[in-house]
Amino acid sequence: MNIDILHGKTIEHLELLEGTKLYLSKHAINDFLKLQKEAAQTGFDLQIASAFRDYSRQLSIWNSKAKGERPLFDDKGIELTFSSLSPKEIMFAILRWSALPGCSRHHWGTDIDVYDAKNISSKELKLSTAEYENNGPCSALSDWLSLRMLSHEAYGFYRPYQTDRGGVAPEAWHLSYYSVARRISDVFTFSLFKKNIEEGDLLLKKELLENADEIYNRFVMNFDLP
Repeated sequence: MNIDILHGKTIEHLELLEGTKLYLSKHAINDFLKLQKEAAQTGFDLQIASAFRDYSRQLSIWNSKAKGERPLFDDKGIELTFSSLSPKEIMFAILRWSALPGCSRHHWGTDIDVYDAKNISSKELKLSTAEYENNGPCSALSDWLSLRMLSHEAYGFYRPYQTDRGGVAPEAWHLSYYSVARRISDVFTFSLFKKNIEEGDLLLKKELLENADEIYNRFVMNFDLP
């Protein structure tokens, strides 16, 4: 496999979703369209808020959070006070809600963030737990997706962050195309993970390398299976 695919540094494995500016895995597009069509027949407007995200974009997000230019949140989604956190605490707070550049599943084109455009606009969407639970604007869509996945009728998509495993926070909006994503994750060795940190222009690099084993096992390889 081209390692650039793993780290989000190429789009050779992707195709543009017709009518959008979104890139997805060539293998996932047709099955997403089938899922979208069935959602529409049920009364939902299933749309993608985020699909492929390249390394540069993820790096920008990471470094902005590491500098305190974007908010950080605790496990309950409550904003943290940046100035009160140590560099290590900042690092782990970022990892709870944002992937390390070069380690995001969005690099692969297999993972998407979805929402119900019938009930909330892309500009209003925050991708927060409240939007997908307790009668939130995407809660009915989320429930429908859950039932589809339980009956294995979600055309190969599932939620890699369905449960709280102590790593990435649960994300009801995050769907992954399992057959391709699993093949990619299987080649993501610790040595590739560490080399990605060492060669990247990342803030908090010292803290990342000092805690590399825990980060790899807790935030990169720690996900649900279908």
